[in-house]
Amino acid sequence: MLSMVSISAAQKPPHLLFILIDDMGYNDFHSSTDISGAWSNVQALADERCIKVEHYYTQPICTPTRAAFMSGRYPVRLGLQHGVIGDSQNYGLPLDELTLADKLNAAGYNTVGIGKWHLGAYNNASIPTRRGFNHWFGYYNGAEDYWTHQIGGYLDLFDDEVPRFDFNNTYGTEIFLDQAEMRIREHSAKHADKPLFMYLPFQNVHAPLEARESDLAKEPCASLSDPDRKTFCAMALAADEAIGNIIQLMDSEFPDDDVIVILSGDNGGAPPVAGNNCPEYGSGKLCLRGAKASLYEGGVRNNALLCSKTQVPEAMKGKTYSKGLVHVTDWHATLVELGGAKHGSKSIDGKNVFSAITENTESPRVELLHNLDTASGRDVAYRFNGCVGDSCGDWKLFHVINPLGWTPPKGGPQCETSGPRESCALPSGFDGSGTPETYAYPADDYGAQLYDLSTDPNEENNLASSYHDVMVELRARVSAIEESGDFLAACNVDGGSCYDADPDATTLHDACGAWLPWVADSIIV
Repeated sequence: MLSMVSISAAQKPPHLLFILIDDMGYNDFHSSTDISGAWSNVQALADERCIKVEHYYTQPICTPTRAAFMSGRYPVRLGLQHGVIGDSQNYGLPLDELTLADKLNAAGYNTVGIGKWHLGAYNNASIPTRRGFNHWFGYYNGAEDYWTHQIGGYLDLFDDEVPRFDFNNTYGTEIFLDQAEMRIREHSAKHADKPLFMYLPFQNVHAPLEARESDLAKEPCASLSDPDRKTFCAMALAADEAIGNIIQLMDSEFPDDDVIVILSGDNGGAPPVAGNNCPEYGSGKLCLRGAKASLYEGGVRNNALLCSKTQVPEAMKGKTYSKGLVHVTDWHATLVELGGAKHGSKSIDGKNVFSAITENTESPRVELLHNLDTASGRDVAYRFNGCVGDSCGDWKLFHVINPLGWTPPKGGPQCETSGPRESCALPSGFDGSGTPETYAYPADDYGAQLYDLSTDPNEENNLASSYHDVMVELRARVSAIEESGDFLAACNVDGGSCYDADPDATTLHDACGAWLPWVADSIIV
């Protein structure tokens, strides 16, 4: 019997909408106890037409996650495994990589991107409109002011390739919502025979913490006492309002078409700022270790929703999928195949997970490389859910450079910390009274670690010394990737640097006041 997807695809490919929420912690997406009311539209969507993905993973920071999604390949194959692309850095997503937008565009999709790029803009060839998007409205760098749309004193807001100086003092989320609605209506009016791919990498809730006064005055935000958490809540509220309006418009403009929506975080939350990776803190409770930029679970475990009125079976709507791993590269593979597109000549790491999730069967993914970064030491994490000989578990190999503890959410029990890397001690050692102790970083926190996440999701018990066979096998799998010939050292452009700004950039930026591409042979004129 033909599947629902194959029948629909024979008629017209589905519209595809991918929404990326920036810096939402594991407990911040739509289930946090203190800001759950800020996600009313997303929660309603989740209940009515979505499947929540329980064991979902991204990269630990912005650029690598976006690169993995756009290419379907691990960042180690792209030279983007170390840090993020900073201001005035002359490298990006390699130009010989086909993006998801490239592939869907070739398959007949109208491709639209609105929001944050962060995959390089040092030359013309790197910007979104040269990477498969018919239209792009947004910013190129990793963060900017929500009101002035500047970073480093220069404007970073582009309509296709034209800098827009006329949005000063307009909140970024409002601008992106208006642009999304305009492009949806335009597609309905002018491209009714074509499917739409819309990529919405939202600015919210990434720093700087800036919100509209109207959202700060709404519940649940108004009742929060911590000012940072209150602002964070209001930023989530703005994103939720935009998502609700966009979904409503898609419903009204395309009432008879299949529409598939995926919502995803991009990395773990940053608790010192205002995020929450720790639903509960104390003995026997879930509290993900680490935070954004780390390879502990608090940096890479995230939330995702797969949604569709027509393509998600009624029996799965509002349910949770928990039968295996899903990685951000998998959305690339899934959307390519749902859209009837082709992958190109390069192999991808993503797997099509649509059938597994919608039919509630075992995930085709049993392992993933969290990262392999040798730019400043050897920072490695690898996941394998299965057996090595008689040793079975949900294994995570981790070679640690900078150990981290646990960070309860603001408003919960806090420990005394004096540095940015310090955090609280084992959740299992806290009985709920008084103040948790500061984490002491025992000697075995550096170097080799092994956790069985099926029994230890908080990563408290290092099993490296007890499972030599597992350590040997997982290290061999990492080495195979490193030695495959499809591995790029960090920073992938000749002369590029993971650390240093290109001094040539400021010459152009000073002249025009905006973050235009600056490499001499491809300057926009």
